Amino acid sequence: MCLSTVYELGAAGVKRVLCEYTSTIAVAGDTITMTDLMGKELCVTGTLQSVDLVKNTIIIRPREEKSAGDPP
Repeated sequence: MCLSTVYELGAAGVKRVLCEYTSTIAVAGDTITMTDLMGKELCVTGTLQSVDLVKNTIIIRPREEKSAGDPP
């Protein structure tokens, strides 16, 4: 059984664990839904940066938040 750990790639390349023992990932637009082995779901907004099936790691780059003064 291959389960992966999903990391969020933060500032300066620092990784933060989002979901361990991840069994499924679904992507709809910029929403990524992860489900772990126990069926717990976690949804984040961002893009898949990389998937390494040998190391069982998945990297997500979070969507950058826009401030009120930013153009659409």
